[in-house]
Amino acid sequence: MIGIYIDIDSLIKDALSNQDDRAKRIINGRYALGSSKRKTLAELGNEYGLTRERIRQIQSVALKVIHGEIKEHKEAVKLLKTLEKYLKDVGHIRRGDLMTKDFSQSLKNTPNADSLYNKLHFLADALEWPFVAGENEEWHVTWYSKKEAYERAKKLVDDLLKTKEHDFDKFLGKATDKFKIPEPQVINHLLVSKRFGIGPYGHMGADHWIRVNPKTVRDKIFLVLDKYAEPLHFSVIADHVNELGGKSRAAATVHNELIKDSRFVLVGRGTYTINA
Repeated sequence: MIGIYIDIDSLIKDALSNQDDRAKRIINGRYALGSSKRKTLAELGNEYGLTRERIRQIQSVALKVIHGEIKEHKEAVKLLKTLEKYLKDVGHIRRGDLMTKDFSQSLKNTPNADSLYNKLHFLADALEWPFVAGENEEWHVTWYSKKEAYERAKKLVDDLLKTKEHDFDKFLGKATDKFKIPEPQVINHLLVSKRFGIGPYGHMGADHWIRVNPKTVRDKIFLVLDKYAEPLHFSVIADHVNELGGKSRAAATVHNELIKDSRFVLVGRGTYTINA
């Protein structure tokens, strides 16, 4: 995909050329084609003295007309072919911000990331493909070329959250066998979920796993001792715990937590390791 030239701005200009001024302004506002902030139906309704439903209708009609006018546009055809190949290569699904980053590094005439994302989203809706699922509490904005890919992502995340062994390598091996896709595509599917994370030391897994999202001082102590895999003095442990971020903890506080938790065992003067 590197070095591809697609004249996105020209395509959008042609797409909007036959729309009346109000429809243009509504499309521009909804997709932030002229700014970085997208406007809601309610905001645009207040601007034009119309209901949210009426704004939605104007947008819907405009997109249908635009679809008919640009589906054969040479730049649209080029864009669709590029998106098709790209999404196929990553397993037919990609988190929106990551896809934009990939494109921003590959297109010769690319705007800034926010602007590029807004333009690609508008064109996807106008061309009626690829599919774009909006963000919510559980999921990032997600682009997908096949609906079964999005359903597969949901199943993968569900399996991850139910995994009793918090071992991502084992999960990955089982997932590749079950879903018949390679490891990079398994991870790519999981990345669309906000429940999937990468911990401070690079561990991947569900957001409730200690190695991914250590919340307490004791969890951070465990993570430090697990990473270094050798006995450490409590003052050294405290330094590493504070490097993980959050409220700074005194060495004495860390020492108290080490004493209280059965996961840790004293092996020397002030030196601790994980209890095997």
